[in-house]
Amino acid sequence: MKVRKLIAMAFAVAGFTTGIAAFAQTSQSVNATATVTTPITGAATATLAFGTVTKGQANVIAATVASAGAFNFSGDESDNITVAVPADATISTTSGSGADMTVTLDRAGLLANSTDNVQADGVVSDASSGTVTVALSADADGDGVGSDGLGQTYFWIGGSVTPTATQQRGAYTGTFSVVASYSN
Repeated sequence: MKVRKLIAMAFAVAGFTTGIAAFAQTSQSVNATATVTTPITGAATATLAFGTVTKGQANVIAATVASAGAFNFSGDESDNITVAVPADATISTTSGSGADMTVTLDRAGLLANSTDNVQADGVVSDASSGTVTVALSADADGDGVGSDGLGQTYFWIGGSVTPTATQQRGAYTGTFSVVASYSN
């Protein structure tokens, strides 16, 4: 009989503690969010080409001429992107040894056009930071016809280079990076 009382008492205690545990629980809902964007893609479409440059003399290329550097970016249509352009680039000789040359990029003269790939629109850029914010076109073709979710913007940039009087003769080449990010 004692064993039955002990077993009954054990079940009673187990039920009591299980009941307590059930009342000590709670649950909370947590929201989850996400924003989906199209990756920004870009491409250089023309080289900033100074041509033949005379030692000791500056050669300036404006963003409005055919030898200006050109690039484009695409992403979510009609969104704004901020483009950052460096102040200068280094080009090095490809025909022997010699000192590098610095290309000063004309960030204040940067041109952009979201309508089509034509050098038409100027942009107001912050020449000190080298940034400009522009809207992508309403469609990938830049003609405003047939919204497809993708937009484009086109850029042209000029600059200047001044080889020293003793600059190594020969061909020079180099690259610079232009960075774009969404700014909405």
